[in-house]
Amino acid sequence: MVGTFHLFGNSFVDSIPEIEKTLSASELAVFESVDKVDHIRNMINAREPSDWITKKLKKKDFEKLVEISKDWKVDIYKLKPVELRWKLEQIFARSKCGTVKKGDKWDHFDKYLQHLAEEKNLRRVGLETGKQQLRFIERENKFPAWKDKKRRISYLLDQISSEKPDLRNCDLAEKYSKFDLDYQFDQKCSDNILIKERNDIWMRILPDLIRNNNCFIAVGLFHLYKDCGLIQQLKKSGFVVEPVQLDKKQIKYKIP
Repeated sequence: MVGTFHLFGNSFVDSIPEIEKTLSASELAVFESVDKVDHIRNMINAREPSDWITKKLKKKDFEKLVEISKDWKVDIYKLKPVELRWKLEQIFARSKCGTVKKGDKWDHFDKYLQHLAEEKNLRRVGLETGKQQLRFIERENKFPAWKDKKRRISYLLDQISSEKPDLRNCDLAEKYSKFDLDYQFDQKCSDNILIKERNDIWMRILPDLIRNNNCFIAVGLFHLYKDCGLIQQLKKSGFVVEPVQLDKKQIKYKIP
C-alpha cells in the first residue's frame, strides 16, 4: 500500500525502485479511481457555468486567475471553489516546489502508477468512479465558507504570480520526499466526507480484494492518517500491516 502525494511526477516514483518492484509482483492494482482524466474533466465542463468567481474574487485576483488558467482544459466558470483551490495548489506545488521535474512525462503520482500497471497488463480496480468523487466533493462543500475559500484562493494566486514565493508552502512536499511523516495513528478523524466517509466505504471493498488477490494499493496519503485511516482500519479488521523499509540514502530527490 502506497500513500501517494498526487502532485509528484514520474521521476520521484522512479527514484523508489521498491514501488515498481512491488507493483510488478502483484496480481491486482487498486486505486481511488481508474477513470481517465479526460472523462472527469468532461463531466466538469458539462456543468452549468457559475458566476461566483466574478462575484467573489477581487478584480486583481480575477485578472491573475485568467492569466494563470489560460491554458487549462477545464472551464474556470464550471469549477467549484474547493476545486479551484486544489487546482491552484497543484500549480504551486509543480511550478514552485518542484514536485514535477523537467523531463517528467507524467505530472501525477497515481496516474503514472496506473500507466505502469497498464503496461504490465495488471488488472486495475477503482474504489470509486470519477462521478462519485465529484459527488463527494459537492457534498463536502455544499455550504462553502466563502471568506475562507476566497482568502486561500487569493493567497495562492499571489504566490503563483510571485517571483519570490513563500517556500514554506512546500513543507509537506519536502517532508513527503524525505519520508518524514507522522501518521498520527492515535488521533481521531474529524467527521468529514472526503476522508473519513470515503475510507469507511472503501473498507467495505478492500478486505475481500486483499484476501483474494495479491494487491498493490495506491491511495492519497491522508487516507492513511489517524484512527480512521486505512492502515488502522485494516489492523482492526485482523490484517497484519508492516512498513516497507526503504534505503533513504538512495532516494535523491530534492524539493527547493
